[in-house]
Order: sequence, then structure tokens, then C-alpha cells
Amino acid sequence: MPLTVLLALVAGFFAGNGLPYFLQGSLGEGRNPSPFPDHPAVSVATGLGCFLIAGAAWHFADVPAHPWPGRLAAALGLLIVGLIHARTWRDPDPWGKRTRNA
Repeated sequence: MPLTVLLALVAGFFAGNGLPYFLQGSLGEGRNPSPFPDHPAVSVATGLGCFLIAGAAWHFADVPAHPWPGRLAAALGLLIVGLIHARTWRDPDPWGKRTRNA
């Protein structure tokens, strides 16, 4: 069960992390708080990479064997990344990309 909880937490975290990048890139907006270049295609690729990690973690989590701990851990992962985004996406330049290039 600890492996289920850990992998479900990772799956929730990366699913929640990938969504804003994927949506922002799909809408043609390139500015994102990541160490990668500011470009819509990079945001889409970052989001897709996060979704792939989330899917792999969820696949190996074996949540049907422990449904409640697995689902709660995934929800906790979503909460954690949501709180991180609430803080870092407000900062116009959390990685210092614009000050280095200036």
C-alpha cells in the first residue's frame, strides 16, 4: 500500500502540473514559470510530458487494490501542485529568465 500511495501522489501531482502548461500552450500563450523557453509549443510539450509521467505512475500505482488511499493520495498531489502554482504563477519571473536575458 505505501507504493500505491506514493505513486498515486506522484500521478496527481504531475496531472495537476501538466494541465496549466498544456492549456496555456494550446491557447498560444508562451509565458510560463518554468526553466524552459517561453514558447507555446514548449508549454504543450511540458504539459504532455507531465501527463505521460502521471499516466505511468497511475498505471503502476495499482489503485484498484487500495482505492481510498490511492484516490486520497492523488487528490493530495493535486492540492500540493495547485498550491505551488498559486504561489509561483503569480510571480512574473520565478526562474529569473527575463533578468538573465536582459
